[in-house]
Amino acid sequence: MSRHSGLVCAVCVVVTLAGCAKAQPRQRPLKTNPIESGPGTMEEERKKLQGRWTLVSLTVTAEGGKKAPVDATGVMTFDGFGNLQIEYRMSESGRQTLEGLGIKVPNPVLSTSGNVAIDPVKKQITYVGAENQKKALGFDPDLAARRANPFTLERARFYRFDDDNALTLMTRHDDGSDAATAQWKRAS
Repeated sequence: MSRHSGLVCAVCVVVTLAGCAKAQPRQRPLKTNPIESGPGTMEEERKKLQGRWTLVSLTVTAEGGKKAPVDATGVMTFDGFGNLQIEYRMSESGRQTLEGLGIKVPNPVLSTSGNVAIDPVKKQITYVGAENQKKALGFDPDLAARRANPFTLERARFYRFDDDNALTLMTRHDDGSDAATAQWKRAS
């Protein structure tokens, strides 16, 4: 080791030790508020959404207003960490129905997954994070770019609990009209 590099190393050690000697624990605790709980809070809504749900029915409305039931099965899971996964499995007639509404579906399995934020006041679920800004798997990217796709991650989901074991999850077109409405029941 050269004399110059030895001097540089010695200076680095002295500077590092000097910085550590001045470090002290925080004198005051951070002010925090307890997590709100009870009816109408985000925590309560998360608990109600948590679990595995099975699809009862799926209805899709095209931007022009044409509406049709879609033959599909599906599973939705929401975990305690805010991750939502939705998977629809379209029958051949379900795919044809979607195509008749102008929604191109290249394969029978359509899925979305990612971390979500819940707004208990608006009853709204929104996918968050850079990773979740990707288009929903299995869709025509040009259709998603035109936002004509009712299943894209860019669309907020609106929810309503019909009872403890029944949930309605909807997306809306940019004009506020219904896009996709899925009825779910809690899996046993």
